[in-house]
Formats: sequence, structure tokens, C-alpha cells
Amino acid sequence: MKMTFGTIVGGAIMIVVTAIFMTLGLSALTFTPAPSDIARPLSEAEEKGRGVYIGNGCVYCHTQYVRPQDWNAAGGGKAARVAQAGDYVFQKTMLLGTERTGPDLSQEGGVHPDDWHYAHFQNPRYTSPNSIMPQFSYIEGYDKANNKLIPGTDLANLISYVQSLGQKNSDERTKVQRSEKQGLVDSLDGGQGTPGLDANVPYKDKHLQYLRTLVPDTWKNTRSAMPPSNRSLAHGKQIYVVNCIGCHGENGDGNGPAAQYLNPRPFNFKDVNAQQTHSEGQYYHFLLFGLPGSAMPAWGDYLTVNDIWDVINFVRTIPNGGLQTVDSQLNARQQVTGGVAGPAPAPFDSNAEQWTILPPSPTPVQSPQASPTGGNQRSQSSQNTTATPQGGGGNSIRPTGPVPNVTAPGQEPSGTTRANTPGALIPTPSPATIR
Repeated sequence: MKMTFGTIVGGAIMIVVTAIFMTLGLSALTFTPAPSDIARPLSEAEEKGRGVYIGNGCVYCHTQYVRPQDWNAAGGGKAARVAQAGDYVFQKTMLLGTERTGPDLSQEGGVHPDDWHYAHFQNPRYTSPNSIMPQFSYIEGYDKANNKLIPGTDLANLISYVQSLGQKNSDERTKVQRSEKQGLVDSLDGGQGTPGLDANVPYKDKHLQYLRTLVPDTWKNTRSAMPPSNRSLAHGKQIYVVNCIGCHGENGDGNGPAAQYLNPRPFNFKDVNAQQTHSEGQYYHFLLFGLPGSAMPAWGDYLTVNDIWDVINFVRTIPNGGLQTVDSQLNARQQVTGGVAGPAPAPFDSNAEQWTILPPSPTPVQSPQASPTGGNQRSQSSQNTTATPQGGGGNSIRPTGPVPNVTAPGQEPSGTTRANTPGALIPTPSPATIR
């Protein structure tokens, strides 16, 4: 056969067609996976929301496919589920994505309530301070007067679609979010936390007691495992400023820029009575696992154990001006005590024996009394024991002592040495007492 230009072109076309058929056509004809245990078709609203998702370019930055090696696909958090072929049976043009600029969304549904997503679309920095995602506030569909989504709008459909990601798994999570939200809203009973109220309106005792029922008994009276040294308080303040201001506000009163879209509103840390009703263990539980039904996410995959204790130590200072105090001047006497707050954190394990052998002299301070601004002072504490709840670094029992003096490095009084944490002093045992 004579080799001509037409023969070369025809052969090339045949090779390309064969390659396409072998890679796409043959697999489409032979690979027909059964639906996975979570697969389900999209509803009409979710299908419309999928169109909004595609039309606004969300697929350019977010994937919907988790590989076995993607252990931190969810924006630094643990991937909830490795993708299976059967997950995509009901989807046409699967939105797997090509680049994970933002977190993977394949299991995003039900991780947050609907109002969190609305605040996030208005301005992603409200809920995720380090986000580089652009604002989508131009997508209309929210009734601000009644603080709810308008059904059938692009925004409502988009949120419905995002809440469907995870399919049957997301349905269960979303059901929990809505049920828990109803319980939280009902417990507010018109008190603090209700949208539109002034921050000076107090919480109803009904709500504060309801929050305590959401925490296991072993956590309810747990004390802090981190001494409130200047290092701990300054680090806790840094974590708060970076991660929490969007919801809880620059004054800690629950009036951050996201609060206008949330129900219930973020917690008001300036309320002394509310602080005294929450133990450190209760705060730890809500930071570690989040508070379903509210916009409070689970920080356990993003913060270390020490990070969580440090931010808990810091929020105790907010009623007494912790957010307005220069970092170097933060000290334990600014913390709210009384009720189940305090009375004193436990020392480090490495120093526990020295505290037991020669405990420090107590610092004379006044008993907790509300100041005109609502703040409290730290009271003299007695010897107690503190258990760190499981999930927060073990379940060890540590002896506690009075709050150590906060002293600048190099200015320690005689008879003391500096602990592992800057600002925390421990007594120096005599040679006769060292074992």
C-alpha cells in the first residue's frame, strides 16, 4: 500500500479514536459500580444549588474526592471518609475538582448549621478568619428581618446542595444540627443569645443549665490543666484574636460580624454569671467537639491540647479587660472565679512532686465579688485535684495549688525557680527534700 498524506492522517485519527475508546468508552461499558451505602439522588432544590455551585466557580478551589492519603483534606481537619466509586452513581459530570485551594467538601454536609453557611457566604472571614475565599454576598435569598433563608432562592438552593455533600451521611448530620438547634433556641427563652438583644441582657438560667446537660458528668467540674501564667494567657489571647473574633467579637460579648446571621448568637464571655456556670471542663468539651446546633465548630483537629487550655485560661479574663490588656500585663488575677470557675489550675506534671513537697505560699486576694463592670477577682484556693478529661491529653490526676505569682523572667524571688511555662514560679526544694 502506497503511503500518502491521506493514509497518514487516517491512521492517526484511528489511533486517537481507539485510544479514547479504550480509556473512556470501554470503561463506561464495563465499569458499572453499584451505589455505595451513602449514595442517593439529589433533590430538585439540591440540583439547582449544584448549578449555582458550578456557575460561581466553586469547583475550581474545592474538591469532592478524598483519596486514602488525604488525611487532612478537610482544610486541616481529618478527612471524614475516603471516596468510593459507588458514591458518584447518581451524579452526572462528577465535580471531583483538580486543585484543593480550599478544603475538600465531599463530606461537608451537616458539619455546620445553615446559618453558619449564610454567614460564610456573606464573608468567609466571618467564620474562617484565614480563608482566602471571595465573598458571595451578591447571591440573594436571606430574609434579614426574620433571620431566615427564603426557600427557592439561589442562596437557599446553594446551601441545600452544600448540606447534601456526604449524601446519606450528611442527612444524618444535618438532622442532628437542626434538632440540636431547636433545643438551644428553645432554652434561650428570650434571654441573652436571642438575635437582636443587647449584650447587657443576662442569660436565662434555663439556657445555662441546658448547656450543662450537653456535657458528660465527668467534664462538668473539671479544672484547667494549664497554669494561667502570662505565657498561657498571652498565647490564649492570640488564638482568640486569630480564630474567634468573627463570631464572639473584639470585646468578647458575642457580637462579632457573623453574629447578625446566627441563631443562637455566639456566647457572651463578658457575662460573669455565665462564666461562673461553665467549668473549664465544659469549655474544653465545647472547644474540642463543638456545639451542634450552633455555629461553634469542633476545634479538636486544629488546636493542640495546650492551645485549648490556654484559650480557656484567657477567656476567663475577658470580663476583667483581658482583650484590652497589653499582652505582657495579662495575669491570673484578671480571671473570673466562683461557681464552677476555677479556683486554681493544676501545675505541670513534671513539677507535681515539688508542688506536693513544698507548696507555695498562698497569695492573699479578695473573695469573688462582682465589680461595677461585672468582673470578679481571684480568690485564695485550697488544695484540690484536677482530672484532664479524655480526649484532652489523658485522664491523669494532678495536685493543684494556689495561683503562682506572675513575674518577669530574671525577677524571681529567692527560694523559687521558673517552671516550664514562662511566668509560672515553683518553689525551689532544699537538698534535704529532693528524693
